[in-house]
Amino acid sequence: MKIRFVQLESDAFLTDMDFVQMSAAERGVYCSLILFLTSNDGRCRFDPAALGRLCNCERPEDFQQIWDRIAKKFQTRQGVIRHKRVTQELTRAKRLRQAKRKAGLNTAKKRWHSDSTANSRPDSEAIAKERKGNVIEKEREDTSNTNTTEHAPSVSSPVRARQTPSEQIAALHFNEALVNIIQPRTQSDRTCFHNVTNWLVEGCARGRFNEAIFARVLDYAKEARRGLRPAAVFMALLKKELRYKQE
Repeated sequence: MKIRFVQLESDAFLTDMDFVQMSAAERGVYCSLILFLTSNDGRCRFDPAALGRLCNCERPEDFQQIWDRIAKKFQTRQGVIRHKRVTQELTRAKRLRQAKRKAGLNTAKKRWHSDSTANSRPDSEAIAKERKGNVIEKEREDTSNTNTTEHAPSVSSPVRARQTPSEQIAALHFNEALVNIIQPRTQSDRTCFHNVTNWLVEGCARGRFNEAIFARVLDYAKEARRGLRPAAVFMALLKKELRYKQE
């Protein structure tokens, strides 16, 4: 994933004696190159003609003259230019992104483990039995309804028993990846994501979906992340594309 934001301190420019002594044209070329390197993974090919057009120089020789005066601020090796500060900031941004991603995965694992542990506690056995009874009764109602061609998804044990080990692993990875892509803001968001995971697992168990559905839904999540309310956009995409019905 491309780094979109880095830290460029204004004081670092204004206290740099080389920058202070630059002309307006030199500053324009210098800052343009800094911005281009930042958005191009910290490096670019040294092509005076192309870089001159990038910096809006009227003539190629204009860029070359300015470059001769500011070249010392850059590193040029084997026809590729870099800037020390840009490289440092991009490295810092990548490490920060990796740390956040790791923290998100760890949080998802802890939440998943916590849910699994809670379901295995003695004080939850009665609740689990009650839920199982309600689910079985719900399935009976669904099978007795001859006006519907597709039954509502459930979380009954018989359905989970038909789930393959590969589907179980896919579901676990899916839930972790979904939480990492769209960080839940509320408990309602977390509940919705759990419901979506269960619905996909049950769809696979019933033969409606195959394992490829998990990657497809994660693509919906990545698309939804661009919106102002990613969770809401994600749920809307599920309803539109897969006819998801939230219980």
